[in-house]
Amino acid sequence: MALLATGACMLVAGCASPEGNLTTPAASPTMTAAPATASPTVAVTDTPAPTETSAPVTETATPSPTNGGGQSVTIDLVAENVAFDTGTLTVPSGAEVTVSFDNRDSVPHNLAVYETVSADNPVFVGEIFSGPAQMTYTFTAPGEPGIYFFRCDVHPQQMTGDFIVE
Repeated sequence: MALLATGACMLVAGCASPEGNLTTPAASPTMTAAPATASPTVAVTDTPAPTETSAPVTETATPSPTNGGGQSVTIDLVAENVAFDTGTLTVPSGAEVTVSFDNRDSVPHNLAVYETVSADNPVFVGEIFSGPAQMTYTFTAPGEPGIYFFRCDVHPQQMTGDFIVE
C-alpha cells in the first residue's frame, strides 16, 4: 500500500510546476476543414422500350372543334424498323390535321399523303428528317371523303397505308 501511495504522489508531483501550481494542459491544435466541393449531378431518364403488336393498328383521329367551325384532329404516328406503326389513318373531311411524327429509326423518313397510290397528286408532303427525332406536321385534309394514300417518300414500297377521309 505504501508503494501505491508513493506512486500517486509522484504522479501529482509530476503535474505540478516548480511554483507548486498545477499546470494547465496545452491547447489542442485547431483543425480547419477544407470547404467541400460539389460534385456534378447527373440526371438519367429511362425511356421505356417500344412494344410490338401483332395486329395492325388503325389510328383514328378524335376531332375537336376549331374557331372556324371546322374540325381539328391530332394523330400520333411512329416510324420504327422502317415501318409505320399503323396502316390506316382516319380523319374528318376538311379537318385541320396535326401529325406528331416520331422517327425512332436512324434513317430519314417523312409522311406524305397522295390522292392515289401512283403518288402523282400530293395532298401533303412533309419534310424528310433523320431520326431518332420528332416532327409535327399540320395540313388540311381533303374536303372530299374517300380513301387516299400515305407513305414515306424515302421508303415508298415499305412504308405505306390508307389515309381515310370521312
